[in-house]
Amino acid sequence: MICVLYSGQGAFSALKKDLDRKMRHSEFRSALEIINKNKDHFSGTEKSDLEVRKVKILTEFGLYDEAFKLSQNLINSKLTPEQQLKIYIERELIFEINEDEKSSKQEIDKAEKLLAEHPELKSKNYTNFLIRKSSFYRVNGHREIAFKIANEAKKYALLVDDQTYLPDVELILGLGNRNNREKQIQYFQRALYLYKKLHHNEAINSMYNNIAFSYIKLKDYGTANIYVDSAIANSSKSNVVSYKYDIFQQKSEIMEKLGQSDSALHYYKIASDFYKEFNNEQRDLKVKELAIQYDFDKEKSEKELLEKNIQGTRRLNITLFISVVVLAVFLWLILNNKKKIEIQKQEISDNNLALKTNLEEKQFLVQELNHRVKNNLAVILSLIDFQKDQAENSDYKNRFDDLHQRIKTIMIAHELYSYSVNHNDNALIEAKGYTDKIFETHQNSSGREIEYHTNVENIFLKVDKALPLGLILNELITNSIKHAQNESLILNFKLNLIDDKIELSYSDNGTVFDFEKNADSLGILIIEGMVKQLKGSYTRENANYKIIFPND
Repeated sequence: MICVLYSGQGAFSALKKDLDRKMRHSEFRSALEIINKNKDHFSGTEKSDLEVRKVKILTEFGLYDEAFKLSQNLINSKLTPEQQLKIYIERELIFEINEDEKSSKQEIDKAEKLLAEHPELKSKNYTNFLIRKSSFYRVNGHREIAFKIANEAKKYALLVDDQTYLPDVELILGLGNRNNREKQIQYFQRALYLYKKLHHNEAINSMYNNIAFSYIKLKDYGTANIYVDSAIANSSKSNVVSYKYDIFQQKSEIMEKLGQSDSALHYYKIASDFYKEFNNEQRDLKVKELAIQYDFDKEKSEKELLEKNIQGTRRLNITLFISVVVLAVFLWLILNNKKKIEIQKQEISDNNLALKTNLEEKQFLVQELNHRVKNNLAVILSLIDFQKDQAENSDYKNRFDDLHQRIKTIMIAHELYSYSVNHNDNALIEAKGYTDKIFETHQNSSGREIEYHTNVENIFLKVDKALPLGLILNELITNSIKHAQNESLILNFKLNLIDDKIELSYSDNGTVFDFEKNADSLGILIIEGMVKQLKGSYTRENANYKIIFPND
């Protein structure tokens, strides 16, 4: 027989499917060889599943000692709840066969407790559990209890449509009616019908034999002979030698009852041959199992010896290890300190890099912000010029010119101010450069000839000082251009630092300063508002303007 070696993806599923088919058709020898060949290729739950099946197969072969030893090893290993349940049920059967009532009851109780703890196992396993429980009570003389449990098993099998174990239930019910052979035969015939539906040839042979036995007890040897002949006809499909021995043994007894001694002897010899074959089969299997167990024990001994050698080597190395550890600790301390220093250096470097990157990003954003402010101011100036061109009234045109110049003054401050994240609110604007730009702007945009003289000390102003100062100067120049009567306009501007104060002096060569004519004009309001913002004061005599404000 060629034994298939299962490997690759989905191997275990294919192996289980093959084993289920073989065990369902009582091909136990083939199933056992497959398990022995493949079990070492799997581990954990999968390997345990194969060995649980092996316990059942060994029991079927009557190798109860081997089945018990294997089940004992499995009980002491890690099993799933369903694997535990199957082992408890199989061990009950082994103890029952060996007439160990106490141990058999213990296994039944363990199985019942496990089913209560894991109700999800009930639908697939409860009928089989009840069959074993009923069998336990029947074998130990409690036939009424056994019969009641068997009926409970039948009801449950019908409820969940358990076709696998329903014929076994009918068989158990029949075995429980030995005192009523007619009723027993009814149960056996029902079981036979159900086994035929499952194509379970070994069970079919067994039921033919059981029915024949019942008719023998009724002394109806003719009918018994018909059923045993049916079993003989079907025995060619059987894989279980012990079943064939039972069939021909019973055929021999029937022939003897019918007074056919020669036929009885003939069938007896056939039965004897099957019995010898069965014994040989058992012996071969026992030898193989002993060899497997020997290999297992040998491997276990080798592992134990190896473990002892490892422990000896381990003790020998402990002294060296301790010495190395002491030296390693000192070295570790040195390296650890060095590593900490390196880590700190790296952290500092990383932080500096992060700060630098952050600074560069912020610098870019600030410069971009300033660029957008200047662009927006330029757009505003363009809009003012556009509106000026649209205006037909000269007075409106002049007002747009004034507005243009005021915004231009603000724009100049933005151009001169160096926006940087390294600067703060104390960042400074050079006063001379700022005021010169304001004069140049008016000189370039005015239709009049303008000459200006400035005397500005090396003063640097904060932004909140420079802007109000620029707006004040713009209003003064604008007023001079509008109202000074001279053809050639000369403007004089001084900005001096006296102690902690700044003094602004402004004059033109005109004789009239028209701010007087309209005290509510926008120009004078802007000047007064900006002076107030500078926290300063101003005085004016004719065309001479003087403003003093703190330099803080």
